[in-house]
Amino acid sequence: MEYVFGDLWRVQVALALSLAYALLCYLMYRRALLAGLSPQADRHIGTDAKPVWIIYASQTGQAEAIARLAGRALGASGVPVNLRRIDQPWLNEVAGARHVLFVVSTCGEGSPPDHALGFFRTRLAAGACAALRGLSYGVLALGDRSYPHFCAFGLQLDQWLQASGAIAAFPRIDVDRLDAPSLTRWKHALQGLGAQTAVMTPALDTGFSDWRFVGRRCLNIGSPGAPLFKVELQPLAGLLPAWQAGDLVDLIPPGAEGRARTYSIASLPEEGRLELIVRTMIREDGTPGLASGWLNQSAWANDRASLKIRRNPGFNLACGLDTPLILIGAGSGIAGLRAHLQARAQAVAASGKNTPERCCWLVFGERSGRHDRPCHVEIEAWRRSRILTKLDLTFSRDDPITSYVQHALLKNARELQVWVEGGAHILICGSAQGMAQGVDQAMRSVLGGEQVDRLLEAGRIHRDVF
Repeated sequence: MEYVFGDLWRVQVALALSLAYALLCYLMYRRALLAGLSPQADRHIGTDAKPVWIIYASQTGQAEAIARLAGRALGASGVPVNLRRIDQPWLNEVAGARHVLFVVSTCGEGSPPDHALGFFRTRLAAGACAALRGLSYGVLALGDRSYPHFCAFGLQLDQWLQASGAIAAFPRIDVDRLDAPSLTRWKHALQGLGAQTAVMTPALDTGFSDWRFVGRRCLNIGSPGAPLFKVELQPLAGLLPAWQAGDLVDLIPPGAEGRARTYSIASLPEEGRLELIVRTMIREDGTPGLASGWLNQSAWANDRASLKIRRNPGFNLACGLDTPLILIGAGSGIAGLRAHLQARAQAVAASGKNTPERCCWLVFGERSGRHDRPCHVEIEAWRRSRILTKLDLTFSRDDPITSYVQHALLKNARELQVWVEGGAHILICGSAQGMAQGVDQAMRSVLGGEQVDRLLEAGRIHRDVF
């Protein structure tokens, strides 16, 4: 009987240990399921796991924000993550990486973001890179199908990686203005790499709040072009949030079904309201665009819209009063330039010093000198106070010779050289398809292509083009 009870006790202990182990396994499995992981994916996670590298190229901050959220999603699962901007050192460090993910945007007519131009010229143009052979990679390309070269930089990067012998972990994902189906595919791709995609839910959906329409004023009555309005908005509840010159708003008007439109902020918080300068966009069928039509025509006082303010790193400034500014724009591009001029005027006033010898040079173009002079009262005040050291206005319907801003730059070639030699930063705001292209060509004609590229890489040319 002694042996029987001893065996029975050992059986009970073994059974208890088995049940405890089974319970532990169940709890671990349940935790993995709740985290959106599979037990198989969990086996690859640990302190000795290979890192995932995330490389981004971003002009307005969207690509960077998505890259950082992807890093958070992977990091929440215990996956080591290295995050780098594409022009920072990474190419010689990714050997042995678990995956290398690229989140890149395309600007204007198919160009990479400004800070990626050097990488584009020195790496992609040089052909295949042997260091990438056998590397697992993925590409998320951000773009806008309304431009002829949709996601061109993402496509070129993908082709370069393939030519280098890298292996795609999933097909390239091309995103049209942050469309939801493409971003869902990106989340699924990350989930397949072991990411907790639940932490990505706030990626682009949160941060919106209700704002109320205050009023509008037409800035170009009688213009041969489409109406241009200054629009005022205020938050429905709470204090006015902070922002800085160069920042953007994503606005969802009533009936837009969550599809935001982006505008340059034309004011500073000190004015007590958020102001936009909006051109009415006309569709092919003759109807106004959803957002511009609401802002410029159908909105009444206290009507509501959803709005989110976001940083625009490529168009923010971190330079002092000793840095001259050359501001170039046309049409509704005056919005982003106006905010920077306001900021410079505030900085001069706060310094208690005299206005610098070279402070700001505004080159602005519109259609008619008689009807198209937005913000003319402020511009004239800045000219008198020497905030505007130099002012050049061009009107395409009035002057057949120097009708656009690029012609003004060519006409003032020597002064452009002198300002640039004096350390000036150049800010360009307006249409990507016409104005920005012409300005780039004019600057390359005056300064030389290599110098323009150096200015872009040094962050001395800032573009907010659309």
